Amino acid sequence: MGNINYRAIHTKALWRKVSTHQSLDAAINGKDGAAGLFARKARINYATHGDPLYVLVWEAGSASGYVIKADGAAPSGLRKAVVPIGTIQQFEDRGQASPAELERFF
Repeated sequence: MGNINYRAIHTKALWRKVSTHQSLDAAINGKDGAAGLFARKARINYATHGDPLYVLVWEAGSASGYVIKADGAAPSGLRKAVVPIGTIQQFEDRGQASPAELERFF
């Protein structure tokens, strides 16, 4: 398994890197993953970073990753869409992804 990459997009911090996730499942569903972030239970300073808007997660060497957003109508409370790794790499190179760019995947 490759390294797990996690980037959170907030209202104030447009590209917050996190490197502590051991699996894609933990990055998406864990208490410090996207699920915990959107439930406001993650161990971050929400006043500093702002409200979470999206999370991008991918495994090094994969052909694609996921963009995730909160969705109260979904059973898990999350909605996720597949993003090609080339697009993720463009965001990574720029150090940000706009909400409009990410919303297009939904």
